[in-house]
Amino acid sequence: MTLALAAPGIIARLILGFAKAIGEFGATITSVANIPGQTQTIATAIYTATQDPNGAESTWRLTGIALAIAFLPLFASEALAARVAKRDSGG
Repeated sequence: MTLALAAPGIIARLILGFAKAIGEFGATITSVANIPGQTQTIATAIYTATQDPNGAESTWRLTGIALAIAFLPLFASEALAARVAKRDSGG
């Protein structure tokens, strides 16, 4: 029931997140350039890897790194919040 009620918000957030990511990528590739080893961000590195016919492995590796960079701090924050909540509740 909860997931059914939250589904519209989750879908909206996915769409908005995708749109923001595309916008940030456009700004990065336009203004910063894409010089490997100097100004290359992970988003532009993934883009460069997708342009290489043999770049599938590199693309997936970089995507995994980007996901880890995004989710590890989130999980750490949640674990810390749970620890603080447990301590504050006296348990």
